[in-house]
Amino acid sequence: MPEIRYNFLKDTYVIFSAERAKRPHDYFREPEAEIGIVEKCPFEYGNEDKTPPEVFAIREKGTKPNTPGWKIRVVPNKYPALKPEDNFLEKQEGLFKKFTGYGYHEIIIETPDHFKQIYNFSVEEIKLLLISIKNRFQEISKDKNIKYIQYFKNYGKEAGCSLFHSHSQIIATPLIPKEVATKISQLKGFYKKEKSCYLCKEIDFELKENKRIVYENESFIAYCPYYSIFPFEVRVIPKKHSNRFDNINEKEMTFLSKALKVITQKIYKTLNNPAFNIILYTNPVNTDIEHIEKFNHWYIEILPRVNIMAGFEFGTGWYINTTYPEDASQFLKESDI
Repeated sequence: MPEIRYNFLKDTYVIFSAERAKRPHDYFREPEAEIGIVEKCPFEYGNEDKTPPEVFAIREKGTKPNTPGWKIRVVPNKYPALKPEDNFLEKQEGLFKKFTGYGYHEIIIETPDHFKQIYNFSVEEIKLLLISIKNRFQEISKDKNIKYIQYFKNYGKEAGCSLFHSHSQIIATPLIPKEVATKISQLKGFYKKEKSCYLCKEIDFELKENKRIVYENESFIAYCPYYSIFPFEVRVIPKKHSNRFDNINEKEMTFLSKALKVITQKIYKTLNNPAFNIILYTNPVNTDIEHIEKFNHWYIEILPRVNIMAGFEFGTGWYINTTYPEDASQFLKESDI
């Protein structure tokens, strides 16, 4: 029989259909073959003049900005969704409201190697990525107009990726997005009632049940959430309560890098190189939300794009998931890497 599970963080529902349940091989897709022309890739080593000037980089000692010698680069998006120009203004047009398109849109070029992807990065390479994200969060948050900073990675066409060379993005907005506002409202309501963090409680429950855990180490746990929207969705979250990603220390970065390496490799192998999104959920910035440090808990979600959202999802805000998280976690845990 199908089940309907409540997704507390999104305040919506997920239908799990036993009759439509799928094993990993049912999702198999041919790996992406469109690698592009390497020499023309704007992210390629030696093509630094094909991007806007870098705003951050980790590079070999003695090398100059916007030249070879880098391990990771962060540059403004050449075609940004938002720009840090002029003032952030609200305007009313009769019945309608609009704002100037103030914000930041940056690209993290994750490796000089055109053919290397995150699932075969070393732990140290993933750590360089985390260092870069932390730096940009800290720098962008100095702009008092910015209220939320979103890190995300799209891998594969079905996840919205248009360039093969491994990269990810940061978009900083002058308003708190609805998805984030809903999550904060849910967590705040739980804290008011229970005087505790919902996600800390969820971690304790997952550790006790041990039905959906894929991986854990000293600082992080990775599990398929009880109310997963996507098949094989994995949440990677610090065991110790922390409301801000940019408070992460070096030791925690190492453990997070290990967790991300294991999970991305397992997804790559189990689902035969699927498209996926990686999304970081953390605190808003430059806002005064009472007790947010006590109830918000940052985490990373990895979302394999093996199901297609269609009319039902867009029409209702509910989701259909064809693989129970209990089964998905078992397949991922048992994959040999």
